[in-house]
Amino acid sequence: MINPITDEEILYGLQNPYHPWQYLCCMTGVTKRSYSSGMWPRVFRETGGIGFLAREHKKIVGQLVFMPKKYARRIGIPSSPVNERIEETLVIGCFYVLADYSHRGIGSNMIAKTIEFCREHGFTRLEACVDPRPPHISGGNTSFYPFRKFGFTIDDSREGWEFNPDMRVAFLDLE
Repeated sequence: MINPITDEEILYGLQNPYHPWQYLCCMTGVTKRSYSSGMWPRVFRETGGIGFLAREHKKIVGQLVFMPKKYARRIGIPSSPVNERIEETLVIGCFYVLADYSHRGIGSNMIAKTIEFCREHGFTRLEACVDPRPPHISGGNTSFYPFRKFGFTIDDSREGWEFNPDMRVAFLDLE
């Protein structure tokens, strides 16, 4: 089941040391640095959400966290340098599905819900840092494969992460 991340989960869920997010990607690091600054509640209030969690029973098996481009730039999430429509762009900062749950459509469903969120909240562009190589070669990086079926394009103008030269920014214009 895929549900939006709630304001309660933002305020209280990450503070619990046994919360399943500790096993997933970016939110653990955020707890240590940006979370205490109040960024995530502010993004939630301004945007209407910060992403989705995929659960099987009560276990979190996937997450997709997004933010407006102005916040992504502040915390160093790669975004396309050829797009300066900052207020109209949503950036996926974290996308993850546990390996045991891959190839079940969970990632695709979270991407589809994010595209729907963009349309409902006035975002005209969606960006994500991805590895364009096939999933079996990408070594655990966010693969481009689930994004391509939605019409995303790779922006080859620069590397996605400076420490990982294989990563690129993928984008989807919704206009």
